[in-house]
Amino acid sequence: MRLVSNCLCLVFVFIFVTGCNSDANVKKLSKVPYISSGGEVHGKLLCPNAVHDVIVELSSLNPPAKKGDPEMTINGIMSFIQKNNIKTIVELLNKLPVHYRNNFSLVEHTKGEGQSNLRFPRIVLFGPDGTFLMNISTKPDDPKYDLLDCAELNEDNGIWEFSQFDFTEEKPKLHRSPESCIRCHGERPRPVWGTNMNWPGVFGDNEAAGPNGEALSYKHVLRMREIIEGQTFSDRFDFLKWSDQKLSSGGIRRIADNAFGAELLISNMAMGTATARGVFIRMKKEHPKKYKAMREALLLLGYEYMVNGILSDLEKQNISNLIKTHGGVEGDLNGLFKVLGIDPKESFSLSTLAKEEEPKTDWSLGAGDLYEQVFLMVLHDLALDDDDLNELLISVPNAPGIFGCEDLGKNIKEVVDFKMLHMHQLLGSARYEVNKVYYPQDVENIKAKVFIPVYEKLAPYLKKKIGVSYTSL
Repeated sequence: MRLVSNCLCLVFVFIFVTGCNSDANVKKLSKVPYISSGGEVHGKLLCPNAVHDVIVELSSLNPPAKKGDPEMTINGIMSFIQKNNIKTIVELLNKLPVHYRNNFSLVEHTKGEGQSNLRFPRIVLFGPDGTFLMNISTKPDDPKYDLLDCAELNEDNGIWEFSQFDFTEEKPKLHRSPESCIRCHGERPRPVWGTNMNWPGVFGDNEAAGPNGEALSYKHVLRMREIIEGQTFSDRFDFLKWSDQKLSSGGIRRIADNAFGAELLISNMAMGTATARGVFIRMKKEHPKKYKAMREALLLLGYEYMVNGILSDLEKQNISNLIKTHGGVEGDLNGLFKVLGIDPKESFSLSTLAKEEEPKTDWSLGAGDLYEQVFLMVLHDLALDDDDLNELLISVPNAPGIFGCEDLGKNIKEVVDFKMLHMHQLLGSARYEVNKVYYPQDVENIKAKVFIPVYEKLAPYLKKKIGVSYTSL
């Protein structure tokens, strides 16, 4: 993960048990039903009793800030600073809510304007869901030492706002969307962070020999042990919460209060799902008519992207013609995205600086990429509008179950709902509370767990729906 500088340019650089009553404790938020059953133990794993079971008691899938805590948004932080007469970054850090004290990474090297090194690494806070990010300097002689870079995904319009809290004077200021952010994050900004198994400059970037993709080098183990023991050389580390694991060279760091805990994998899950959701929201909000007209085509081209060879030349040409009737220049998947206001080379290339490096759109969350996240959301959205498609997804059984919980997810519709809940609907402190007892491993695996099992029914259905093929498969 390459950390970049000013404006968070670095921030994303361089990654009890009770029985279940399915009718009990049913709640709704934004039309999303869920239950809180307490879960059920399967082997060593605590599992949900249904795909919409969050296990723990929640007041909401995305609760407001607790009394005394800042709301983790740009406006919320600024209001908290003013209301509480916060004058330093340390004062603010020590007031952050608990779910922002464990979800962090340390960055030794950055190619941005801010400075960091082994003794004074940057702290990147990605939170439980990746929707609000902070980039903190700990190096006292760093010219950017008193500048706190933050980024926020606006869940209403899908746009990222990169802003900077300036603590260089007695009264902190807020600089919104500084020009310097564009170099790292682009005209339509997005985070910058290393792709799965490749986080250059970050503690745990597989620098040591061993089977782990995020393996700690001995020097990083030693420095983290020092910080945990209080030899921080900076009071900016004091607010962090560490797990009680014994760190070792070649091993991974597990974040505190998380049932899974693999730090860098979790960082990519958080930032990746937030970024993909932003893309999806922008498509729907900025080009609603075109989006509705082209959802089926997007999913068909998505199949071609994931599998390759499922469309005939004639079908490709028919889809290309459809794209061009809506103003597209290129008749392929990326051309369709552009018609919907998304340039994948900018929106999906999270491992590169927007203005200085060759785009790489194959950024990985783990078992899938950003394209696949968008395909999942489009499929879910289409099924909400199309009863026949919804029934189609219900008709396909999910024989393997869901990772570690064999009886969970009876059909593909339930699998889709499970994935949407844990990656795109369960947010903020609610996700933190759930992940303390249950973390949905393999949830980001979209291709193999959703689209391949339903292929034989879904692909012909989509083709027929938009008239790009007149023969069955």
